Amino acid sequence: MAADMRAPVKAPPPAIVAPAFNWSGFYIGAHVGGAWSDKDWPLTSSNGVFLVFPGFPHFGSHDVKGFIAGGQVGFNWQASGSNWVLGVEAQASWSNADGEHTVDVFRFRTEVEWLGTVTGRLGYAFDRVLVYAKGGFAFAHDKHELAVFTDPTLFTDKTRTGWTVGGGVELALWQNWSAKLEYNYMDLGRKDVTFSDGVTFMTFDVDQQMHVVKFGINYRFGGSPVVARY
Repeated sequence: MAADMRAPVKAPPPAIVAPAFNWSGFYIGAHVGGAWSDKDWPLTSSNGVFLVFPGFPHFGSHDVKGFIAGGQVGFNWQASGSNWVLGVEAQASWSNADGEHTVDVFRFRTEVEWLGTVTGRLGYAFDRVLVYAKGGFAFAHDKHELAVFTDPTLFTDKTRTGWTVGGGVELALWQNWSAKLEYNYMDLGRKDVTFSDGVTFMTFDVDQQMHVVKFGINYRFGGSPVVARY
């Protein structure tokens, strides 16, 4: 009777699917992009006659726009089995964004020489695609010029600080390399900008917000998959 019994059917082994990608780890990278802004020039104080000019104290505005290039460092943490990714990141960019305008005999010019952010990041991972939002501290360094009549051009510069919010999407290309596309809004508030030739001075209350779009590449250290799916 035992000879007529069929051998038990063995269940096939579970199929192994590629391990789930994990975004945890330190990373370093580089980026390029563009920045643009609008700068208003309302005059707030002067020891000259400029405050009584018809139509003043507002001295118009100009757009500032140009390219940026720089780098970033950061850290991501993603718990095993979770899609949420927490992180921190610092970015710094060289910039050639500039612009100018003329009002009567006055010529104003601005150049944003460099800018940066230090932010926290919150993302949601769809395996190798990470969608994230960010927010935190922002800063930028501006160089200003003022030319009046045929007098020598006056120069001043200022480092501005404020806040930023933004977001982006990052794609893991290989195990350690990823590419991202990101937008940042930077509010650097109102700051006094003073020009002086040693005798007369003009102080403006300059308001500045910036828009930044950047494309970046990151290299993540470590970064081996940690979750095997069956």
